[in-house]
Amino acid sequence: MEAGFISMLLSWCPTAVSGVLVFLVSYLIRKSNTDSRENAERAIKLRDEINKTLNSFGERLSYIKQNYVKNDFFFRELSGWRSEINRLGDKTDGNFAVLIQNIMQFLNQGKK
Repeated sequence: MEAGFISMLLSWCPTAVSGVLVFLVSYLIRKSNTDSRENAERAIKLRDEINKTLNSFGERLSYIKQNYVKNDFFFRELSGWRSEINRLGDKTDGNFAVLIQNIMQFLNQGKK
């Protein structure tokens, strides 16, 4: 059927067919250029959005690194010191109790 349509158009006026084909090809080229510009603009917007997302991710990652990782390391180190301080405190409390007992015994001996 298409072949019959084309032969009819060619028999009608080859110049008109050529004009229609030129118009159709130029329309398709313009449409392709428009689409490629729109795609380029979308690609730029998409790239900007990806950069924003990566920047915000980097900021969040550095915030987590500064506030949680360092704090976790700090608390881990501090907990070692805390346990050492608690151990020394228990030891001094025990020594203090023994010291008080010795003073009480000394005072009791002085009363006799």
